[in-house]
Amino acid sequence: MSIPKLIENISANTKARILRKRLKDLKFGDITWKSTTGSTNQDLLETAKKMPKHLSVAIADHQTAGRGRLEREWLSEKKASLLMSVLFKDHTASDLIGLYSMKLSVAAVKTLHRMGFHGIKIKWPNDLVTIHNGEAHKLSGVLAQTVIKGSDAVVVVGIGINVTLSNFRDHFPEDRISALSEIEEPPKVIDLAEGILRELVSPAMSNNDLKAEYEKNSHTLGSLVEVSSQGKKFVGIAISLTKSGALLIESEDGSVKEISVGDVTHLREKFAD
Repeated sequence: MSIPKLIENISANTKARILRKRLKDLKFGDITWKSTTGSTNQDLLETAKKMPKHLSVAIADHQTAGRGRLEREWLSEKKASLLMSVLFKDHTASDLIGLYSMKLSVAAVKTLHRMGFHGIKIKWPNDLVTIHNGEAHKLSGVLAQTVIKGSDAVVVVGIGINVTLSNFRDHFPEDRISALSEIEEPPKVIDLAEGILRELVSPAMSNNDLKAEYEKNSHTLGSLVEVSSQGKKFVGIAISLTKSGALLIESEDGSVKEISVGDVTHLREKFAD
């Protein structure tokens, strides 16, 4: 192994050790940090084949095969993002397993607000966005993947948050993307990871309070939207969420459509922020 590679590995291992020490008062499972990996989600899904520990965490400085929702490629520059996945063990395998991705996005937005990054909202289902000239620019994406065995489920939820953009915008100048460095002085990635993980296991993340926390930070609710779902398009006002996180759309004729999976385009705001 080359000296630079050895230093990289030591650096990543050291960050994992520091994070484990900071979170020792909480009941997290294994916490790993790699300099480079294919996908932090895939790393945890591999452990799901064995004996996974609840609330295990995988973080990487760089991903070479990251994926977003609907199998889209997730691009990241080395040490420019928080790339983190969390494994949840669920013994019910119910329709509420979709709430785990909501928990991670709400934990992230609350942590960022506490760090001074105000104005960040959640675009349904779980993207974090900043608003520039009335348009949403993507700051973060969330992807959940589930393995079900009988009545048990393992849910792995990954989040990627742009801390800096570096040369990324030079390659994709037309993309509506954003980074924390464009708002305020960006935090250390390890501090951001710790804040999100602490928030994730706070009482506010209980299923009883989660929907209210999400709605309070939603960019989508109250907006006129077009939703593309399963080859069909629906236009209406995003009025609420179900207890499992599905979006309720009220059409012009008063009918209400429940959307569990789909892409949302904001046509205009019904209510001012």
